[in-house]
Amino acid sequence: MKSLISAIVLAIILTWFALANSQIVTVSLLIWSVQVSLSLVMLLSMLIGVIVTGILSAGEQSKMFAKIKNLEKELKHDEDILKGEKKE
Repeated sequence: MKSLISAIVLAIILTWFALANSQIVTVSLLIWSVQVSLSLVMLLSMLIGVIVTGILSAGEQSKMFAKIKNLEKELKHDEDILKGEKKE
């Protein structure tokens, strides 16, 4: 039920955003030029930013998980050494 309410609220906010920024703008990139709604340009820009940030953070997370795994192995090894010393 909470997800349905959240989806409805998000849809209302996005609809309001699109209506508030409905003017047409020209977007030019090198030799390519297109006229689109300002809200579409803003939403696509945000989406591209989220995707780039997600890709970059996924790489960093992967490095951190590998480091954590190595540290856990070292800790296990050190604990085994300590257990062996206590037995003697």
